Amino acid sequence: MGFIGLCGVLSMGQTPDGPQWLEWWSAGMAGLAFVSSLLSTWMVGSVAFPLYGFTTPGEAMPASAPGRLRGGIVMTFLSIVAMVLASVSGWWPSSAGDGKVELKDARGGVACGEMVDGAPAGTVWLQTSDRLLKIEIGAISQMSPVSSC
Repeated sequence: MGFIGLCGVLSMGQTPDGPQWLEWWSAGMAGLAFVSSLLSTWMVGSVAFPLYGFTTPGEAMPASAPGRLRGGIVMTFLSIVAMVLASVSGWWPSSAGDGKVELKDARGGVACGEMVDGAPAGTVWLQTSDRLLKIEIGAISQMSPVSSC
């Protein structure tokens, strides 16, 4: 589980949206999840599949076995929580924008500019470098924030 999270943190993209400390925190949480999932696997596995009896026939399970089983289950849930916290950096808001958007319609037409308030219902106004465009909402196939036009 922790390994999957670490791979996700490492492959989030070329330029992350969040600050540098968030990247390190996310990587640390993924590493913690990896270590805690390994520890929980060992704790539960040592109780579920004991290697007792190989040296002394009839050797009983130690008294600490139920505690290790409970601890392993708790560690499993802690690794899940750490993975969730590691994935938070993927939801950081994009720094692109400055109010500029790129609109595409179904025919491939593209317009870029700033959205203007006050458009009638069912339309948007887009201020491009040339003029103010009135665009029907039904004609928009994609709208993306951009840093510049």
